[in-house]
Parts: sequence; C-alpha cells; structure tokens
Amino acid sequence: MNTCGNIGLKSLGGILDYGTCLIVQSIVPLLFALAIVGFIWGVIQMVINPEDAEKRKQGKQFMVWGIIALFVMVSVWWLVQIVSNTFGINPIVPQLSIPRSEQ
Repeated sequence: MNTCGNIGLKSLGGILDYGTCLIVQSIVPLLFALAIVGFIWGVIQMVINPEDAEKRKQGKQFMVWGIIALFVMVSVWWLVQIVSNTFGINPIVPQLSIPRSEQ
C-alpha cells in the first residue's frame, strides 16, 4: 500500500511529492464521493417528494450538478492521461485502497 508517510520532506521535491500524494490519495477520492452523494441526494429528493414541485426541482439540480462534477473529474483524468502519454510522464493514479481483514 502506497502511503504519503514514507516520502521524505527534506527537499523541495519531497515536499511537492508529499503534497501531490496527499491530494491524489485524500482529496480526489473525497471529491468523487461528494459528487456521488450529491447525485444520490437528488435522486432521494425526487423519490420522497413526488407532489412537491419545488423539492423535485432542487433534487433535479443536485442530480445535474452531481453528474456535471463527475463528468468534469473524469474528463480531467482523461486529459491527464493523454498529456502524460504524449510527453512520457508517469502520473500517479489515485487508487482506493480497501483494508483487508487479516484472518
């Protein structure tokens, strides 16, 4: 499991690597989760308020913004892959690590 804790902070490169690692392993998955929760919240608002037009409208807005956020994040990921393949850069791809229980 790749963690940010084993990156040395004694040089500028190490500090930048640590910041990148922190963003990739913490913030990006959090943003994806928030976008998915926003979409699901919109679906829930649509389902539990079938006769309230205002709440249905708010639910639709949550759904649309959740889809837009997911689309933008996936598009940026796709663009990073294209640029990295073009220039031969090896990007860090965020991985969601699920701890496994020891038996």
